[in-house]
Amino acid sequence: MALNNQIKNFKNKGRDIKYLNKDFESFRTNLIDFAKTYFPSTYNDFNESSPGMMFIEMASYVGDVLGYYIDDTLKESLLTTAEDRQNIFELSKFMGYKPKVTSPAVTQLTVYQLVPSRIKADPVASGDLRYEPDDDYFLRIKEGMEVDADGVTFRTTALLDFAEEDDREITIYERDGDTNTPTFYLVKKYVDVISANEKELEITFGASSEEYAKIDIPDKDVIQIYDVRDSNNNKYYEVPYLAQEMVYVEYSNTEANDKDLYQFKNTVPSILKLIKTPRRFKTVINSDGSTTVQFGSGDAGKDDELLIPNFKNVGLGLPNSINRLGSSFDPSNFLLTKSYGQSPKNTTITVKYYTGGGVGTNVASNTIKRITTVNFDEDLSIFDEVKRGLYAQAKNSLAVNNDQPAKGGRGAETLEEIRENAIANFGSQNRAVTAKDYQVRALSMPPKFGNVTKAFVAADGNLDDNSPGSILASSDALSEFSTLIQDLVDDGDLSDKDIKEKVTKFLSNKKTNTKEKNNPFAVNLYVLGYNSDKHLSSLNRAVKENVKTYLNEFRVLTDGVNLMDGFIINIGLDFSIRVYRDYNKREVLTNCITALKEHFEIDKWTFNIPINIGEVEMIIGNIEGVQSVVECEFKNLCGESSGYSPNAYDVLAATKNKQIYPSLDPSIFEVKYPDNDIKGRVV
Repeated sequence: MALNNQIKNFKNKGRDIKYLNKDFESFRTNLIDFAKTYFPSTYNDFNESSPGMMFIEMASYVGDVLGYYIDDTLKESLLTTAEDRQNIFELSKFMGYKPKVTSPAVTQLTVYQLVPSRIKADPVASGDLRYEPDDDYFLRIKEGMEVDADGVTFRTTALLDFAEEDDREITIYERDGDTNTPTFYLVKKYVDVISANEKELEITFGASSEEYAKIDIPDKDVIQIYDVRDSNNNKYYEVPYLAQEMVYVEYSNTEANDKDLYQFKNTVPSILKLIKTPRRFKTVINSDGSTTVQFGSGDAGKDDELLIPNFKNVGLGLPNSINRLGSSFDPSNFLLTKSYGQSPKNTTITVKYYTGGGVGTNVASNTIKRITTVNFDEDLSIFDEVKRGLYAQAKNSLAVNNDQPAKGGRGAETLEEIRENAIANFGSQNRAVTAKDYQVRALSMPPKFGNVTKAFVAADGNLDDNSPGSILASSDALSEFSTLIQDLVDDGDLSDKDIKEKVTKFLSNKKTNTKEKNNPFAVNLYVLGYNSDKHLSSLNRAVKENVKTYLNEFRVLTDGVNLMDGFIINIGLDFSIRVYRDYNKREVLTNCITALKEHFEIDKWTFNIPINIGEVEMIIGNIEGVQSVVECEFKNLCGESSGYSPNAYDVLAATKNKQIYPSLDPSIFEVKYPDNDIKGRVV
């Protein structure tokens, strides 16, 4: 039995799989039974020391070892049972999952600068003079400013423009000793930073470079490859697979990139476009933690160009020139391509990438103090010598600090994490299929492409493109339409034919929503955003274009998206309460209003959520000092002249069983001006 023990020690002690379900003892027993059955008179000496048993045990040993390797091969071919690191990596790649190396720590960086004061005439103050920061000296810091926290490098992830008013704080820093007037202001802004080190690698390719050329990056823990270019400054784009020749590219929202959308640059700093490119690469994460960049096999023969898909060539042609797919064709997932991208030849490829991350980058708060690298976006030609000196002083005053600790830094995925994440990724397919998928994807679009704060997918996807309901999805268009109808009613001399012509003309000029024609699979996605005062508003055209392009990457081939504005219903609340004798009436009333403001915070509300009057009464009744709720009356507040939505709404007709239901589909309730719209009294 010593031989049997050796085999047990030889075998893998981890995850086990029994494909043959045979071991040494099974083979030995079967061989003995076989000999007894078929050779009863030829051999019958089955003692441990007999020559026959020696041959039987030797055969059992060989069978057991071969069975082990067969079982092990099967085990290592399945992601759920594989144990070898390289096998797990290869199987996860086969399932379309790229194992994560390390994750960087992230935090918000507070950035300070000093700005000299200036005197400016304030027309509101009837010619009186006031001091304010001189906006000529507001700094513009390019993305990639490096800061240090005890040897850990962090980089800013966006342009930092002190001229932008969002999240900007200004305080007086210094006053003149004689006049007590401000001389310098302290300006504070915020920007996100990640723990990353910038690296660069150059590789020269000759005329005889091989197809599917590779570049092995020597550094481990590559967080991101952010730029790959050849000697002629031609950019290569990363794709999940080399057969994909369409890529989604982010552009700065400048006038040069898009003249029409440039007007929205303050709220939409970036625009998303789909381009066709022969220059592409994919990245492979190896089992040792290194990264390989792999290029294509040939020459596509064309430079980068904006995609204008001819969907008539791929859709199912139906009678009357109707195309079943419409413009829903998603070329990024259509695998028909003449090549797998260009292979670099007679050029030098420069790869720029970030490394870093890990648990050690989770630094404490107030540790990021030192600026190591900073580049300004500046034009000093507008300054004279004095102003240049003040501008230099503003640059020298730059300081940073992290008020919050950096979090999120972690090491590479464990084998078990790779196994689980690969299976989950394969199951999700990174696609928008259900209505919930589209809603989540729209809300998760990066803020640099515009902010979608409310989203809803209607059940009916087959809307008539000429229907007033679809055309008048925006509140502005609905208001104009209501005005038109009122004018037509007031004008009693118009015939039915004249009225019909005017309405038809108005509707034809108001087709502002993006709609998929002749596509029964289109989904109706209603969206809203916030304005600068955090009030609900329709999204501008730049945001909508980005949403359409962004969703195009995730939707299935036959799906289309009808992108429209949701309805906003502004409401107000009048309530009255009785207060216990020993309580301050004004204080109790204030506490009630504060609790109602919190309840109606717009972040807590979404489309088609009713107002529960009983819940509101309970909120008021739970305030300390409230004896009873006498009255709780909701009302519709509408009219653009007062700053409200134009959507008129019959609250009484929409109320059932103490629930106020949104009758416009889809719509969302908003208490727009809580200080004015929520009123209470003590009786």
